Amino acid sequence: MDGLKEEIRGLALGAGFNSVGFTTPELVDGLRYGWVFDVRELRRPREFMPEARSVIMLTLHVWDPTFMMQISSPQWKGYMFHGPDEKIEGYYIAYQVSKVNALPILSRLLELGYKAEFNTAIPMKTTAVACGLGCQGKSTLLVTPEVGPRVGLMSILTSAEIEPDQPFTGDLCEGCDRCIRACPTGALTPYKIDHMKCLTYASENPGRTDFAPEIRDKERKLVNRPTPRSYVECSVCMYACPIGKKGASH
Repeated sequence: MDGLKEEIRGLALGAGFNSVGFTTPELVDGLRYGWVFDVRELRRPREFMPEARSVIMLTLHVWDPTFMMQISSPQWKGYMFHGPDEKIEGYYIAYQVSKVNALPILSRLLELGYKAEFNTAIPMKTTAVACGLGCQGKSTLLVTPEVGPRVGLMSILTSAEIEPDQPFTGDLCEGCDRCIRACPTGALTPYKIDHMKCLTYASENPGRTDFAPEIRDKERKLVNRPTPRSYVECSVCMYACPIGKKGASH
């Protein structure tokens, strides 16, 4: 299967992904699963695909904040207002770009007779660490050695058996706290986030009335809204990170 692994790696890098890594469902079984705030329930790979033998993680270099744009349906009010079975249209640009770029990988696996599907409901940041792609930084984002936290994530579950990579060890943040100091609402402490102070979470939940008034005020002033139904996620912490920036010292 080494040949398949290298073929997938070549397809991923050739399609514009920043990096690609591999692990198995068994190696990520001990990660933290369950609900992340009220946003989504993270589940194990084999809960989605019982035949899964490998997990492929892809990182897309989001070199412009517009990759972080979310387009929501007029019906969307926030996570606490809609049941888990209620399907409401919405698009996240980084996911859309990643899926298009990764179609050759998916197609190749299907062509070879394997099952394969995209997935964004496994714990992608910690799975990416297990795949050797980076560490989970003080901002809680995945921090990669090449471009810091300026990446979007996508995973592919497949029944193909692929040799896993070694997990990433170490902490790329070391003594740096630029992301924490840059956060406009003070939502960050090292390796933790107060979601009720996070401008992205506030943007995702337009119907909630329990945010502190100063958070809503900063959301209105600081969050870029190209149209009434779209917004660019706050990425101040992401772009404050010096790792991977040309000419930056860490």
